Amino acid sequence: MKAIAIVALLLLATPYRNMAAENVTSVKSEDPEMLAAIQEARSSIKVFLDAFVSPKPNQSAFLVKIAFVKGEDVEHIWLADLNLSGPKPTGVIADTPIRKDLKFKQRVEIDFLYLSDWMYVEDGKLVGGFTTRLLRKRLNTEERKKLDAESPFKIE
Repeated sequence: MKAIAIVALLLLATPYRNMAAENVTSVKSEDPEMLAAIQEARSSIKVFLDAFVSPKPNQSAFLVKIAFVKGEDVEHIWLADLNLSGPKPTGVIADTPIRKDLKFKQRVEIDFLYLSDWMYVEDGKLVGGFTTRLLRKRLNTEERKKLDAESPFKIE
């Protein structure tokens, strides 16, 4: 779980940071806290979209996390370089996926029915990032301090 938090935070700093697939940790699909974090992201997506459409100078690093489903396998992947203006929204895969049919920096269509998180940075602080916050919370004190020291923004 700590690896996902680190990957998610580093992605915000560098939307195209290619992290090795072994940095991904599984979370049980029935994890109630994770399901609540995903629901919070979905119910507040308007906050993200409003900021994305009309970003302020102090806002940057807009990403969405989408669940990619293939059979029974589900992989949640951060997308950067978002294009939401066309008939089919797209984003660029901002990490090395585990799935072999998806590639780092590949432009893919976004199906917001599969949204699992969103985030951006405002005034140096994380906005959104509900799954990231949960995973950070689950780190032990030493891991959390290390993550916070390496992060280019604050999580409050």
